[in-house]
Amino acid sequence: MVATVRKATDASAIQVKPQAVAEMLKVLARHNPGLSKTALSATGKMMVVASAAAAKLSLQQQRQIVARERELESAMDMILADVAAKGRSGELAAVQTNKSVEVSTGAGIGKLLPLEEGRRRLAGYATPIRLEDWAGPVAGPTEIEKMFGIKRSTLHDWQKRGAVIGLLRGQRKHVFPLAQFVDGRPVEGMSQITSIISNPRVVWQWLIGSKPSIGGPPLDRLKAGEIDQVLAAAARDFS
Repeated sequence: MVATVRKATDASAIQVKPQAVAEMLKVLARHNPGLSKTALSATGKMMVVASAAAAKLSLQQQRQIVARERELESAMDMILADVAAKGRSGELAAVQTNKSVEVSTGAGIGKLLPLEEGRRRLAGYATPIRLEDWAGPVAGPTEIEKMFGIKRSTLHDWQKRGAVIGLLRGQRKHVFPLAQFVDGRPVEGMSQITSIISNPRVVWQWLIGSKPSIGGPPLDRLKAGEIDQVLAAAARDFS
């Protein structure tokens, strides 16, 4: 898929090439055989424009978007709902001024949000924050060894098997949320959770987030021994 991003000196910013839309439409059509051509076209264009806008952000901003994907999904829902509402308002206004206009409802999502407004909102959700501000206290392998007596080789093996969550800080360094350790060992059930949710940031956000359906944050329920309950919740949310 090809979406051209111009340099900052170019006021027109992003060009979406026709072949990029065509490639995206092929992928969508293959995985969504029941989707109408109108919906395919609108969705494909939206995805290409969004990816091109994201490519213009800094690497740090892109990482924040990945880390806050649920908030981004919510923001996109709000944007699309707003666009659809404005489209309906325009149709009603046309009816009032010209009774001969026929109002119809298509299968698409309406007009896309203006590019600059979309980029502005996207950048707003990519505001850099400290890792500790959302993940809680973290420590590197050296600190982990001093606190819990866990050797680097053991910690690396646990991370490789998904028994502990390591979060990337910077380009290569990993740090480990301290809340996942109980008596110097990973909380039981963690490797099973990571087999369902593969992205470390996503799984940690899910584990420490509110989950009223199981009585609290999934990590707390794991520590309470409710492993099957947490696994079932993860399967429901990420199947």
